[in-house]
Amino acid sequence: MARVSIAAYVFFAAVFLTVPVLIVILVSFDTADYVQFPPSGMTLKWYARIAASETWRTAIVNSAIVGVGSTLLAVVTGVPAAYLIARRDFRGRNALLALLLSPLTIPWVVFGLAILNFWGAANLPRNLFAIIVAHSVIGVPYVVRTCLAVLVNISPSCELAARTLGADQKRAFMLVILPMIQMAIISGAIFCLLISFINVPVPLFLTTASTPTMQVAIFSQMLSNTDPTVAAVSTIQLAMILLAFYIGQRVARLGDFL
Repeated sequence: MARVSIAAYVFFAAVFLTVPVLIVILVSFDTADYVQFPPSGMTLKWYARIAASETWRTAIVNSAIVGVGSTLLAVVTGVPAAYLIARRDFRGRNALLALLLSPLTIPWVVFGLAILNFWGAANLPRNLFAIIVAHSVIGVPYVVRTCLAVLVNISPSCELAARTLGADQKRAFMLVILPMIQMAIISGAIFCLLISFINVPVPLFLTTASTPTMQVAIFSQMLSNTDPTVAAVSTIQLAMILLAFYIGQRVARLGDFL
């Protein structure tokens, strides 16, 4: 009876989560000039319109650049920070961890406004780099938490053995610790990429007319038009996220093979 209840719960949870996504995908192929369900027909004209629009093409490319850039920056920042917290006992370690995780407690609207004020006070231009920095700050907590959860369970003796065999600290980290936490890094990176794709408030504050992102373009489109173009862009965005998951999985398997 318990197994049946769990299976039923999982089934209804899966339906609850996937049906809205499937509806968006189906709407993106609708022939009608407005959003409706079920679709009255099937067409690719909304995807063709996106491909023909320089604004949408630029927004998609910009979102990919921001997603990859912010993910790399978050990983480069978060992995050493997690290693420092896990391996070093120093005053202020808990304060540093709290500081690194603090972006999780700040609403995105407030965070976007704060970044905008800081960027303006520093007289820095609002461009893709500003969004990359902002998204990386939001993504660092995910990298730190996933890596820290693995690092605290890795015995220091593993690294000590490498040091005993002649490896310096950097080489011991690269050859021993890094392969052991690669899945945690990939998990954190995927979270960062996902957050970058779905975050709307921060790009709203930091983008300009020359640097649109998908989030801002979708938001603007929904304010002025109700055709299925938004559904088509959302489907493309979903495909990009699934591609990132697939690449992460392949990289992890390649790491296991090597």
